[in-house]
Amino acid sequence: MSSLPGSIARHWFGTLAVSRRELYAYLVSPMAYAVASVFLLVNGFIFFLILAQGFAEANLKAILPTTAFLLLLVIPVLTMRLVAEERSSGTIELLMTFPLTDAQVVVGKFLATLITYALMLVPTLAYVLIIVIYGATEWGPIMSAYIGLLLLGGAFISLGLFASSLTRNQIVAAIVGIGLLLMLWVLGSGASVLGPRLSPIVGYLSLAEHFQNFGLGVLEVKDVVYYLSVMVGCLFLTTRVLESGRWRA
Repeated sequence: MSSLPGSIARHWFGTLAVSRRELYAYLVSPMAYAVASVFLLVNGFIFFLILAQGFAEANLKAILPTTAFLLLLVIPVLTMRLVAEERSSGTIELLMTFPLTDAQVVVGKFLATLITYALMLVPTLAYVLIIVIYGATEWGPIMSAYIGLLLLGGAFISLGLFASSLTRNQIVAAIVGIGLLLMLWVLGSGASVLGPRLSPIVGYLSLAEHFQNFGLGVLEVKDVVYYLSVMVGCLFLTTRVLESGRWRA
């Protein structure tokens, strides 16, 4: 019985070691800062335009659709190197010689990117400060908006990580990641033409459909479960891709 806690501890030590390695790579990477800067500048400009219409319009609900679409474009650029770079440089073989499971490698890379993404969102708290000072303060929608952004970002990251595991070319990984995200984002918009049976099913698979409630201050269990399911599913698929590569090697 005493070996179970030790096994769990060793598993997480390995996962955290991978996370530290990836987080350091992000912190010293000019690309990560460039991506964050583009995201914050464009998002900030859109928020400024909303403010120009009057402080009554200044709320996170107004900026969330733009923020989500920007994330759809920039997160695959963050994730494109996670596995593709390891493959192209040959370090994936070295990584596989360490006493780490494929799941530890995948989860470690995911957690590091999620932390980097969360740090990227920190400057957007300035929007909240402006809304609190000049606009109507509704803490429910503000809190649910950031919970939604974290869940949406986690789903985007897991999909981008999966795309990166499919190729050794970082540009291809980014394009595949953006393509997958766009497909799942617009899935619900054309669902109505599929009829009453298929329409609800296809609509449920849409990333965008589950994001709308967060801006309204509504936390639906089905939306949280959906995003967590996307994360777990994509991380599982990425692990299987790495396992198949290890077997071929």
